[in-house]
Amino acid sequence: MIGAAYYDEQRGTGVQRCSDGGCGQNVGWIANGDYLGFADVDFGATSAARVTTRFASGAAAGGSLEFRLDSPTGPVVATQAITPTGGWQTWASATTAVTGAAGKHRLYVVARGGAGDFTNLNWFQFSR
Repeated sequence: MIGAAYYDEQRGTGVQRCSDGGCGQNVGWIANGDYLGFADVDFGATSAARVTTRFASGAAAGGSLEFRLDSPTGPVVATQAITPTGGWQTWASATTAVTGAAGKHRLYVVARGGAGDFTNLNWFQFSR
């Protein structure tokens, strides 16, 4: 599991206290074009099969989070749709398929769509 607040690089986001179980801080104020970067994510010798994302959204409309390798414009290995959850601290989990995520990479989570801020992010976890 990778806590969103443990990024190494970011653009356009902020960190805030989090009400989700086991969460000290989440990344908030995520809007189109914002991103988080995580160094040295090791997916192992074979690709992860899925990623589970823990998010909250008080926005009227959602967007998506793209999981990209090596740069904010690098290959997309997964895209998670983000739908409104009813509040900025009303948490939900969703899982989507992953393709092509093997080896060690810098991982970027890039926000797409939405009208202004559309999600808060607590954590994400890759699995086989």
